[in-house]
Amino acid sequence: MKKYLAEGVVIFASIFASFSVENLRQNSIEKEILNDAVITLGDEIESNIEYTKEHLKQVKNMHYVMERVFNDFENITLNDIYNLHDNNPYIYRIIENGNIEYNKQYNNNYYVLTWWNAWEPEDVFFQSMLYSGKLLEIKNKKLRKEIESIYTKQEERISGMTSLTKDRMERIVEWFENERNKFDKDITNSELFSGHKNQRLKNLINMCRGNLEGRVSDLENYLQALNNVVLLISSEYKKLD
Repeated sequence: MKKYLAEGVVIFASIFASFSVENLRQNSIEKEILNDAVITLGDEIESNIEYTKEHLKQVKNMHYVMERVFNDFENITLNDIYNLHDNNPYIYRIIENGNIEYNKQYNNNYYVLTWWNAWEPEDVFFQSMLYSGKLLEIKNKKLRKEIESIYTKQEERISGMTSLTKDRMERIVEWFENERNKFDKDITNSELFSGHKNQRLKNLINMCRGNLEGRVSDLENYLQALNNVVLLISSEYKKLD
């Protein structure tokens, strides 16, 4: 009897040990998967840091130009604004290698006053972690909260301010076209701007100036938050060879 009991204990211990080893192995695999996921998310955030730095520079330039236009409203010309943009560019296109090429060809256009600069940070991997439930596996509540904040509240605030810029700029477009329709002959944008500026346009410029100032502040705060999250990630998660 004792022999059978001892054998049963040995068998049970062997099975238990086997399950324990398997659980440890499974937990190790899951930790590696989470580690890789968070590291990849960190890479996405680092990419957004570089994107935000460039975007912030552009918005600062937009604000500077609008400030100059407002302060010298009575005398400034479209050619003056073109020169300001040459030294403080924000109108760009993406060229073949993915780099930014700033525009310096204006063709008597008024878009130096109506460019609103879209806000398009990456969030593909964050969305993947969110919907897969991986985000909830991050045990550090402070880190998880900071990640959620930069991808939701802070990005949404910047998106809202960007939409407001777009709305303001569209009103300036309307001003140009409404003023142009008052004439029964062709009139260039330079002639229209230099000779027919009014208080309505100045008020629109002022609203844009205020909105851009707010965007600069929000982007600076967002950039700081991104850097903080990267530091938190690097302190807890390591790239695996």
